[in-house]
Amino acid sequence: MENDKTDRRVLRTRRALHQALIALILEKRYDKITVQDIIDRADVGRSTFYAHFLDKEDLLVKGFVMFSEDLQAHIGTAEDNSEEEDHILHSLTFFQHAYMHHELYRALKEGGGADVLLEAGRRHLEVDIQSHLQKLSAEGKVPALPLPVITDFLAGAMLSVMMGWLDAGRPYAPEEINAMFQQLAMSGVEKLL
Repeated sequence: MENDKTDRRVLRTRRALHQALIALILEKRYDKITVQDIIDRADVGRSTFYAHFLDKEDLLVKGFVMFSEDLQAHIGTAEDNSEEEDHILHSLTFFQHAYMHHELYRALKEGGGADVLLEAGRRHLEVDIQSHLQKLSAEGKVPALPLPVITDFLAGAMLSVMMGWLDAGRPYAPEEINAMFQQLAMSGVEKLL
């Protein structure tokens, strides 16, 4: 019982710190935000912050990991959608998230935090892509190139398309940009299989 209370307190503290960082990112440049700004906004002590995170980059990345886990849960419930099942990765969900939270992505890009988040996103996407490609390989479809090369290319391409789409002001609906990305991605992968 005590452990359950502790876990809830830990989650509340982490959530408060993540929310404080996001609110600050929307107000000023990420590279100008200090740990002191974050703990003041979240109303927690410095030792509490450092009990959970190494620095603000660690807070940003772990926030992305929490988002990724939520996203994976959402993907798990959406996997009944055969359109997403056929894709190399579940990119529609990423495009939808970027569409809904474009202010945060724009603020990160303008404020210098996008590099940290994009690297964490790339690693997450690579795991998702590699998992899907391994399933295809298990079905006897062996790619002509090594899986790490393919996954690196596809993760980078998706992030590049997403950032270009956001920079252009989201001129297409998430479903449209996802269809374009999937057409580009799948045509190359199909040739490799």
